[in-house]
Amino acid sequence: MAKKKRNAPQKAPQNIIPPDETKAPETKEPAKEVPQSGKIIDQLFGSLESEPDIENDIASLGGEEEAPAEEAPAKPRKNGFFFGFAVFIIVMAIVGCVSTVRFVADLTSSLLDNTSLKNEFAQFIFPVVVNDIAPFDEASEIPNSTKITCAIWNILVNKDVTPYENDLGGLTIPEYDVTASCKEIFGSSVSIEHQTAGTAENKFSYDESNHVYSAAKNTRYLTYSPTIVSMTESSGTYTLIVGYLPPTLASVSGINGMEVVPEKYMEYTINRWDGKDTLMSVKFTDYSADDQ
Repeated sequence: MAKKKRNAPQKAPQNIIPPDETKAPETKEPAKEVPQSGKIIDQLFGSLESEPDIENDIASLGGEEEAPAEEAPAKPRKNGFFFGFAVFIIVMAIVGCVSTVRFVADLTSSLLDNTSLKNEFAQFIFPVVVNDIAPFDEASEIPNSTKITCAIWNILVNKDVTPYENDLGGLTIPEYDVTASCKEIFGSSVSIEHQTAGTAENKFSYDESNHVYSAAKNTRYLTYSPTIVSMTESSGTYTLIVGYLPPTLASVSGINGMEVVPEKYMEYTINRWDGKDTLMSVKFTDYSADDQ
């Protein structure tokens, strides 16, 4: 009996609380693996087994060094250059404007003064002024010798004399060309009788058998040269006050600021019709240098 009591199962203690089956079991975090010494080196300095990216490293190093290369003083130099260039452009523009204004002013003054037309008339009457022609109201009043000398001088001054050159170094001018030249000055209705004319310094010999004139190729002696002092126009007829410049002043006109004063003044009347000029008359005038 005593042995049965000893082998009987023992009751569980009543103060033990059974586990709550509804409560989720606590999960334990896995223990962190402690990196070995080799892995720590790889994390800090990179794996020795991996290939180093040398190009990217150099590029990154170069990029870092480019920043300090952009120095601040470089910009002011460029700005200074462009500023100086801009000032140069402005100065040149101002100079151009001033030159343009002067050109326009001179052109306007020339147009108002009819300088071009005056020069045309001066060239036209040059052969007449050279001969110091006597006053006349009609071409019929002009002596034949004067018509001839004016006509030949017109050829010498205003024409190409190359076709008239001869083997003797002079000029041989046909009678026909002298007549045509005379009509260019005094009009188509003028008549002329051919003969030897001119002065001892400039003599134009007439060969009646061959109907030609002989003249020197280089004529140097001049009596006067013209300058147009004033000009008025009415219905295609121009009235000019012509100053007669002596040869010495004509040759040095405009040199060293020398003032050119004509020796005398004459009044010329020129008719312009259909682009052709005709000398109608030459008269005395009361005009003087004090009237300028």
